[in-house]
Amino acid sequence: MLKIGDMAPKFEFEDQRGKKSNFPDDFKGKWLGLFFLRTLACPICMEKIDELKKSEHKYKEQGVSLFVVVQSSMNRVKEYADKRQIQFPMIGDLERKIYSLYGVELGRLSAFFAPQVMSASVRATFKGHIHGMPEGNELQKPACFIIDPSGRIAYLEYGRNIADMITEERFMKVLQGLKKGKM
Repeated sequence: MLKIGDMAPKFEFEDQRGKKSNFPDDFKGKWLGLFFLRTLACPICMEKIDELKKSEHKYKEQGVSLFVVVQSSMNRVKEYADKRQIQFPMIGDLERKIYSLYGVELGRLSAFFAPQVMSASVRATFKGHIHGMPEGNELQKPACFIIDPSGRIAYLEYGRNIADMITEERFMKVLQGLKKGKM
């Protein structure tokens, strides 16, 4: 399992626009927010992506570049990003290679039915995010990493269940603390 202070594991990726990059090397000198979600069939994950899209300007104002990894095919990622006009890089990792590199684990079936999951699923569904055709592993847990400008992991948060995702408010609070040297 990774820890704060470790160098962020490197990987090559192709985003929804077909642009190839090396993470984090191609983005040194910037703060990076790396979000691991489940799949583009997951209503909770679609809701999180919409939240990131709506708040992307706030992250940019703080000097943060966003990246989202999902267990979906690149064709599905491209289709989804085009339809929703997502600008930040989205990375399809159907084989879970990047998830494994970052120690983002699968959950147990019991965590799938946790009260937090049920309420988040209902909320996301009422916002119009309907569960799609399954891809990847439904038990995949989310995670978030904040990578500092030198390429080190400055903060990490592994989800306890499939709905346990960092909020924008918490991300920004942690980021401010990191920038002030208080974390």
